[in-house]
This record gives sequence, C-alpha cells and structure tokens, in this order.
Amino acid sequence: MFNERKRLRYLEIYAVVSMIVLFSLVFSGFMQPKQKFGEIDVERLNVIDKNGQLRVVIANSERMPDPVIDGYAFKTERPPGILFFNGLGDENGGLISGAVAANGKYGAYQGLSFDKYKQAQAMALVYNDKSGKYRAGLQIWDRSETSLATLLKKREQIKKMPDGADKDKSLAEWEIQNASPTRVYVGKNEDKEAEIRLADGAGNVRIRMKVPAEGEPRLEFLDKKGTVVRSLKAD
Repeated sequence: MFNERKRLRYLEIYAVVSMIVLFSLVFSGFMQPKQKFGEIDVERLNVIDKNGQLRVVIANSERMPDPVIDGYAFKTERPPGILFFNGLGDENGGLISGAVAANGKYGAYQGLSFDKYKQAQAMALVYNDKSGKYRAGLQIWDRSETSLATLLKKREQIKKMPDGADKDKSLAEWEIQNASPTRVYVGKNEDKEAEIRLADGAGNVRIRMKVPAEGEPRLEFLDKKGTVVRSLKAD
C-alpha cells in the first residue's frame, strides 16, 4: 500500500512538473523578440494572414503554387517570382522574371501583372527580349465577366465530347466567350519605335501613334481589317 501511494505521488509530481515546463515553453515562444537574419536561402516563402489565408508567395519555379480561382486550381508553367492573392484566396497578380541563352542567342522577360477579379491579367508592365530585338511597355486587356474557373471547367467538359461538328462549334463559342484582346499598348516595339496602339473590342488596332528612332512621328487610323484609312505626319 505504501509503495502504491508513493508511486501515485511520483506520478502527480511528474504531471505537475510536465505542465509547468509545457506552459513555460509556450509562454517563452510568445515572448520571443523578432528574429533578424542577415541572409537566408529559401525555395519558397509564404506570407499569410492571421487566419492562415495565403496572401503572398515568393518561390522558385518548382515550388510555385498552381493558379487558383474560386478554389479551382489548374496546371500551367510557372516561372520563378512573386504571386499576390486577394482576401478570397484567388491569385490576383504577380512579378516574374527569367532568361535563357544558347548558341549565341538569348531570350529574356520580365513582367508585373495585375489580374481582373476572378480572371487573368488585365494590366501588365511587360519586357520581352529576343537576342536584342525587344519590346517593353504597358499592356491592357479586356477580360470576360465570367469567372476563369467556370470557363476552364467548361473547356474540360467540351474536350470530353466526341469529335465532330458539335464539339468544334462548342470550342469556337468557348473561344469567343474567353476572348481577351489587347485594348491598349504603350511602349517601345521591336522596331525601336515608341508606339501607342488603341484597339476595338475585337482586338483590331484602330489608332496607332508611332515615333521611329529617326524621329518622324505619325498618327494612323485603321479600319477593322487593319488597313490604314488615314495617316497624319508632322509635315
């Protein structure tokens, strides 16, 4: 009986000491000052809200998350960079950068994009270089009012249809619904011209302003087929 009481007493003491140690560790964790790092190596860094909602991701291409809209994630090639997420969990823009080189040639690109609500990019600063022949500027797109997740799910359903006229018609209708024409471009084009292009809702350039490297500006008005119907020059 004495040994049993002694054993219970030891267990009580062990439980009390364990609780004290546990609370000490938890409390010390809350009381720790901010940590400062001179340099860190990381493949992915997540910035989250207090509720765990993802807001910013910085990652290499292998660790980049898949794009997600309305909880629907889809596969696509992801270069390294920074992704932004809104308070609903949807990806809504980002910063990418990259370059490749081989056989004396190279390709380089950078972009800062801002997505339309529940859709893909609506505005971006874009740099695209092919061995020195490059363009750089501001680009603005039209985007559908339909959620991108809804459109992608619809495309998956169409792809499962038997080949034939009905499938081809459905794909054509889907392409129209998902159209995202460039409406505005302001920048430098591959011919070293400072350029402004304004397009209609179908993506047809209707006004084009250019200043070539030689310095002779011109303003062009085009019809929907791309034919210049009027041209103004400085002289």
